[in-house]
Amino acid sequence: MDQSGIRKYFSAVGAAYAAFSAAALASQCVILLLLRAAGVDISSLGTTASLALSMISMYLFGFPVFLALIRRLPPGPVPKEGVKPMSFGWLAVCLLICIGVMEAGNMIGNGLMALTSLISGHKADNTVVTMVLEGDILPVILFSALLAPVFEELMFRRLLIDRIRIFGDRTAIVVSGVMFGLIHGNFYQFFYACGLGMVFAYVYLRTGRVRTTIGLHMAVNTLGGVVGTILLKGLSSGGGQMTAASLMAALGMVFYAFLLIAAAIAGLVLLICLWNQRILLRGPFEIPASRRFQTAFLNVGMMLFVLICVLEFWMNMR
Repeated sequence: MDQSGIRKYFSAVGAAYAAFSAAALASQCVILLLLRAAGVDISSLGTTASLALSMISMYLFGFPVFLALIRRLPPGPVPKEGVKPMSFGWLAVCLLICIGVMEAGNMIGNGLMALTSLISGHKADNTVVTMVLEGDILPVILFSALLAPVFEELMFRRLLIDRIRIFGDRTAIVVSGVMFGLIHGNFYQFFYACGLGMVFAYVYLRTGRVRTTIGLHMAVNTLGGVVGTILLKGLSSGGGQMTAASLMAALGMVFYAFLLIAAAIAGLVLLICLWNQRILLRGPFEIPASRRFQTAFLNVGMMLFVLICVLEFWMNMR
């Protein structure tokens, strides 16, 4: 496969993800229009209904379109060397690294948005955090801790990496991480999602098991989102007054924050110490580092995907 052929291949990959985003956005708009035509006040929809609408548009409409397109590209051969199950100890190490990467990316995203808000004079809300905090806890658990890890790992690890690992592990990790960050559609999540996507991609390449990355993803989302949400809801349960429940939630929040910071520091230290031990295999159609970006992203399909994601970034900053 020559350089032109590789670029066309990545264009087909990008087109599948662009179709997913477009189908999800279009179906969401159609559902909202139908609700408005039925006399439903869209502005009165609660966060739980908004979360359900998001799940329906992505997984019921967007995912089947994506699956039909990505399956037209046959997966490449999986190398036998460098692929083996991870022990529980190594999985624990990977979880700590994930927490460290998540917290570092979270700081970058929040810092960037704070600076942007200061310069523009307009504060951009973190819609995901608002939706999670204001929504009912069961839909949050269903979406954040269960559905999202399964579908996202299938889309951005198994179905993507199986098709691009022939271009080398480095390319697969970078493309998987960047696309995973872009699909989140906002700067608050982009940096930590991009970093986590690269860690998940590496774990998938070394284990060959998507259930391993699904488990890691579920653990990260639970620790980073669900637990904090439960504690914050407990803090607000007293209606501004200190009750036994809110006091326990406050103590739990302090312990949770301390534990998360300690885990993040340990994870980043482990990442630095283990960096030189990483295993990165070359693919049969290895892309040189100098051509990696232009080959993978400067093509019609990928640019269309990036354009749709940038549109979502812009909409979420308004």
